[in-house]
Amino acid sequence: MIKNIMFFTSILFFNFFIVSGSSAQSTDELKMVMMTNYIATDPEVTKWERVKSTRYGMRIVTLYGDPSKPGLYAYRLKMPSGYKLPPHYFEEAQSVTVLKGTYWTGIGDKTNPMNLREFNTGAFFTTKGNVPRYTWARTEVIIQVMGEGPSSGIKYVNPGDDPRK
Repeated sequence: MIKNIMFFTSILFFNFFIVSGSSAQSTDELKMVMMTNYIATDPEVTKWERVKSTRYGMRIVTLYGDPSKPGLYAYRLKMPSGYKLPPHYFEEAQSVTVLKGTYWTGIGDKTNPMNLREFNTGAFFTTKGNVPRYTWARTEVIIQVMGEGPSSGIKYVNPGDDPRK
């Protein structure tokens, strides 16, 4: 009887180690797959480009996706100190994180400095679609914008503010 118990115990331990080993191997394989299926952007090697839909000075780098196509996207905008963007809107909602600087924004079809709200580094906010807003970079600012495409692109309340025209 004791021999039978020892035999079954040794089989149990053997199976446990076999299963544990294969489970660990599967976990390692899963980690490998996960590591090969993520997208990373190194800010040190990204190339900032001019935003042609805004007046000179704003720069953009796309981190993920393509705002003009269906699906998630993320990009960063860089503005020099004192940069102002007149009343504008996007048809879709967006989420914004201030990564650097002091970023001011206000809601409305006319710029009103008294209605600007200050967002400092680390601040996060969302904007609904079709809501006119204006912005001012009090210092050099970098913001990260995330949304779901296709994006309508920026639309100006006053068409005369659009540098593309």
